[in-house]
Amino acid sequence: MSLSLRRRSLAAFAFLEGLIVPVPVELLLAPLCRAQPRRCWHYATLATLASVAGGLVAYMAARWGMEALVMPLVERWGYQVELRQTLVLFQQWGPWVLAITGLTPIPYKLATLAAGASGVSLLSFIVAALIGRASRYYLVAWVARQTGRLPAHYAWIGWIILGLFLCAIIALF
Repeated sequence: MSLSLRRRSLAAFAFLEGLIVPVPVELLLAPLCRAQPRRCWHYATLATLASVAGGLVAYMAARWGMEALVMPLVERWGYQVELRQTLVLFQQWGPWVLAITGLTPIPYKLATLAAGASGVSLLSFIVAALIGRASRYYLVAWVARQTGRLPAHYAWIGWIILGLFLCAIIALF
């Protein structure tokens, strides 16, 4: 897989994961970082920015179209209770909830939707999302770098993960 295709695939995967797809970016990020340890920080940065961009779209959808755009999807996924619980957390803690989602089991999508629905300011959202996503992806990149280079004959793992990702997107719609 060429470097350009790796970057585009990771960016698309992270953007869609931040927006709608319930498949963790780490499934693609870790093998990429292991295959090219020198580029792990580049990949972590790319994943962070793309995920925050996807989260920003979800934030805006919740901010200005919660009932019409967001709730039908939340109901389809069966996340109504979790979204209500996350909204309660936002009422208590504000954007800090989004900042710590990178290190908690709270799905990032729920946190971005709750941030938009609860009226968190755009600047607070972006800062908190960058903190949360960067803490997660840089940790994954660091661990992947520390565990060593992935042997070349395992490069097919990335293609399988990308294929599963595309299947997940098709299954959701």
